Amino acid sequence: MPSVNREEGRPLVWVQALSFGEVNAAAPVLRRLHEDRPDLDIVVSVTTDSGYDGARRQMPFARQIFFAPIDCWPFLNLALARIRPDLYVLTDTGFWPGMIYLLKARGIPQVLFNGRLSEKSLKCYGFVKPWVRGLLNRFDLICMQSEAGRQAMVSLGAEPEKLRVVGDTKYDGLKPVGEPEGFRLREALRIPASHPVWVAGSTHPGEEAIVLDAYEQLRARFPKLTLVLAPRRLERVGEVMKLIEARGLDAMRKSELKPDDSHGRDVIVLDTMGELAKLYAVGDVTFVGRSLVAPGGGHSLIEPAAQGKVVLHGPFVENVQHSADELGALGIAIEVADADTMAKRITELFEEDTLHAKLTEKAVTLVKEKKAPRVRWQD
Repeated sequence: MPSVNREEGRPLVWVQALSFGEVNAAAPVLRRLHEDRPDLDIVVSVTTDSGYDGARRQMPFARQIFFAPIDCWPFLNLALARIRPDLYVLTDTGFWPGMIYLLKARGIPQVLFNGRLSEKSLKCYGFVKPWVRGLLNRFDLICMQSEAGRQAMVSLGAEPEKLRVVGDTKYDGLKPVGEPEGFRLREALRIPASHPVWVAGSTHPGEEAIVLDAYEQLRARFPKLTLVLAPRRLERVGEVMKLIEARGLDAMRKSELKPDDSHGRDVIVLDTMGELAKLYAVGDVTFVGRSLVAPGGGHSLIEPAAQGKVVLHGPFVENVQHSADELGALGIAIEVADADTMAKRITELFEEDTLHAKLTEKAVTLVKEKKAPRVRWQD
């Protein structure tokens, strides 16, 4: 656990961002905070390797980035003694009971930021409601993504005056890819201009087989279709390659594409970190995983929407239900249950150019509207 050399008169904010997704959500807000309050020191703790790598890339302004201590009092006491934060910010809703109790005991203000609560978590917390109520009310401020989230917190006993609805800060970090950059990304994938593209991102075990079933159906109608497949965990790339090659498809890892590889592959497997959000811009249609196979939960649907893309997802999206409902109401997000419905919906989008264009325009407009206006941070 690092020590922080505190400077006189410089307050310190400690932000805990669990993994890559939480880092993405926190980065634009922390960047704005750093710009508006350069007198503050910001330190960031993470729990996963992907979170650490993401924080190093996106938060160069952070005084220190380190792995969070185990939620056990001896380790927490040591961390607090070395860092001495003036404010602790917990992102999302990954509660750390030991830290929450200890911060309150030491009189250090704490904020829950960009909070969300799935139906499954709400049900589980309901069985231990008195304990959860005591935990929640140790926060000085609880900022939720949606009104439904605020109401869920109230139902668990959170004091209403501590609750705020701030929207999903992931929108603030989204940067639509312009046409020149989109062209360069497509060139990097060695996809010919005449080939339509389907980007299937953040897939989990069991989902790649469904996606490939749909792809083989689609190729009968669209023989030039290229599939860009991005498993959520890079350690699964070898497994996914074997699955593709067993079907006789021409596949290649992105990192192994050569400059003269211009004929176009059937499937390109993304095996590099941190590129998926931009690569959605290359797709004519997209799919986001951890949603087809129970228990699922879903990953960010707004990343492809930010690139003006229609996004398909499975029925298991409770972690991003608010986004699925909002995008679904506009037709930007489409729920599919299996390979057959997936192939059918993509065929409709490819064949109905006018509808596809309208949905693309809706996606771009929605993300622009969702981005928070610039604000000044107050003392």
